[in-house]
Amino acid sequence: MRTGLRRWWELGQVARASTRLRRGARPQEAEDARRELAERLLGLRGLPQKVGQVLTLAELGSQTPGFGSLAEAPSPLAPEAALAELSRRLGRPWRQVFTSLDGGGIAASLGQVHRGVLQDGRAVAVKLRHPGIADAVRSDLRALGWLAAPLGGWRGKLDLSAYRHELAQMLQQELDYHHEARLLREAGARMADVPGVVVPVPVDALIREDLLVMSWVDGEPLSEARRWSEADRRALSTTLVRLFLHGLFTWGALHADPHPGNYRVSRGPEGGPRLGVLDFGCVKALPAELTTGLGRLLSLLRAPGSEPDPRMLLAAWVTLGFTPELLEPMAEVLPAVSRVLLEPFLQEGPFHVARWRLGERLTEALGPHRWNFRAAGPASLLFVLRAFHGLVRHLDVLEAPIAWGPLLDEARSPSLPPPPLPPEAHAAGTARYLRVRVMEGAHTRVALTFRAEVTAHLEELLPEDLGPRLAARGLNPAAIAASAVAAGLRPSELFHLDEGERHVRVWLE
Repeated sequence: MRTGLRRWWELGQVARASTRLRRGARPQEAEDARRELAERLLGLRGLPQKVGQVLTLAELGSQTPGFGSLAEAPSPLAPEAALAELSRRLGRPWRQVFTSLDGGGIAASLGQVHRGVLQDGRAVAVKLRHPGIADAVRSDLRALGWLAAPLGGWRGKLDLSAYRHELAQMLQQELDYHHEARLLREAGARMADVPGVVVPVPVDALIREDLLVMSWVDGEPLSEARRWSEADRRALSTTLVRLFLHGLFTWGALHADPHPGNYRVSRGPEGGPRLGVLDFGCVKALPAELTTGLGRLLSLLRAPGSEPDPRMLLAAWVTLGFTPELLEPMAEVLPAVSRVLLEPFLQEGPFHVARWRLGERLTEALGPHRWNFRAAGPASLLFVLRAFHGLVRHLDVLEAPIAWGPLLDEARSPSLPPPPLPPEAHAAGTARYLRVRVMEGAHTRVALTFRAEVTAHLEELLPEDLGPRLAARGLNPAAIAASAVAAGLRPSELFHLDEGERHVRVWLE
């Protein structure tokens, strides 16, 4: 097992390869950088490979996927070593349990899977946690400073430690195969009534913390279904959307590891399409406020008649977990933003994922508020968005549009009364908003808008590296904030800082 220092160095090499990929000007340069990044992510296993598996979603359907090996790769253990490790974890020779066992497994980020046959004739998947991977994950989690990158080191209301906690908690659960076996049993019971779905069944007597034996699910990768008839592809699309919506609104638990290696497609006994859902280590239990907030949003948007009141939408987003101080200044754009983001849920007819243009339209709807919206979201949405992204990519590959509306009703989306409106509190002559902007040359790096009352916490909202530089110029953010509050939060510039190409401006308006 690599030492922690060695692994940190290799994580640095991953970052270097990622930078090369972003900057690759020519196709061959980009291809070389993609290959290097895939190899480094695969070699590190654990969290880096999980990051790489997210990248495979963007390559679904590609004829030359650069990250495809990260979904299913050869076992890092030699066959003899894998069988010996399995015997050690069983506490007896593997031949006493299996009539046959393939030593050459398929590896994922935290473990590898081998096909075997039990003494009673059942075909099973034998999931073996990678030796030493728990220590590697702990080392990776200590190196998660890069998660703050989207906001450039912002603190206070924009502290992303909640995201690190969310990711750490899920990874720790994935390492415990007793936990996954329980999730498998629960999923099997929930999904039994969903047509065309197959879930592995755990073999309880053979489960250890680092060993999971379950029934084998036959099938081909989901991408193979592209060759199927439109009717069969539409049936698979319906199943995928139904599972997602029931996870959100009926079960309160979402399969949140949608990379291509976790699905298998096959034909049922009568020839109909069947979807095998694998790997239940990453199941997101949804907080009640998340489901409630989303249900209220959809109820407001689906109501017939005039455009919903922006204040009601704002209250629903806040119920969902969004930070009100960041969301309130952009209330007027929330109707347009909500309709773009939730468009698949709102259409009664077939929804064409390929025509959505989500990124382009969302940027247009947000306008100057994109930083606020990005920063306002709760960490509890991290794995929900991951599951949603995976669903959309799989639907894009299947190219068989279906209507989400009837499936949403089937999943018993809650019909809830509108949430209470936020209080109106604004005195004449005072500023409504506190604005923070960081420019580098002609480019805006950060542009955030808060309620003016947040000025009292100004020091917490500034980049970590800004404090010493302000102090060197005799500027004290805490004193500036106190003075602005004492003066009644009148519209004014609080301070600006110009350093070469970098310009920081903070003002009330």
